[in-house]
Amino acid sequence: MKALIVLSVWLAFAASQKELNASDERSISSAIVEVIEGVRDQMPCGFPSMGIPPLAPLKLAHKELDINFLGLSMNGAVDKFRLIGLNDFEIIEMKVNALTSKVNFRFIFNHIGMDTMYDIQARLRKAGLTINLIGAGHANFAIKNMQIWGVLKYSLNLSTGKMKIKGLEIRTHIGDVYSDIQGILGKGLINRKMNALLSEVMELIINTNEDVITENIETLAVPIINRFLDKFTLADVVGAIGGSGEGEKEPCIPEGEN
Repeated sequence: MKALIVLSVWLAFAASQKELNASDERSISSAIVEVIEGVRDQMPCGFPSMGIPPLAPLKLAHKELDINFLGLSMNGAVDKFRLIGLNDFEIIEMKVNALTSKVNFRFIFNHIGMDTMYDIQARLRKAGLTINLIGAGHANFAIKNMQIWGVLKYSLNLSTGKMKIKGLEIRTHIGDVYSDIQGILGKGLINRKMNALLSEVMELIINTNEDVITENIETLAVPIINRFLDKFTLADVVGAIGGSGEGEKEPCIPEGEN
């Protein structure tokens, strides 16, 4: 969710820069691309002034899970969670309509991978098939060539300098799915077969439920994003990106590389 907040915040921010000519949509769209590229460069260091930790990779020492979505229910916990690839994306389309306060966008994430220790009970129901899973161990999961596109609608209050997301329509489509989750129904051939089945089912779930995913993102994410945005002004956002327009931006040097 934090990654979605970052994406939405800076899409709206870049499209709202009032010093740009509202009729010059190409200039505004170019500005958005520059801002998003700046966000991508900053992801390994996070955005401390906005309370957002490093996102590339995103690490969690421990996280309790209670998920029930699109026929998949999961309960348990993950430890030493590591998510890579949130900054491994290309901007394929970025077009703003300044008069209607809309941004049309399309991204391709080349490779998003997850590595974690887990202890989970799960049930997957899809197309008349029910899979019950109880397992613990090491998990490695990856998605390649994931496309995210859609429309973001925003408003900007010039008196307060604050933004609000009015609508967020996001659609997704994934390419290959890789699953290597140890501890599912033992070891060896059965485990490999189960991982192959999970890969196929996850791809099917995401690529055949675009409308449901879109509705859930707008219903769940927009209120969270707006509560987050209400805490900050445009000046705060500019500072989080890494500068006020004066001088050069300090490069992001992740912890461990200092």
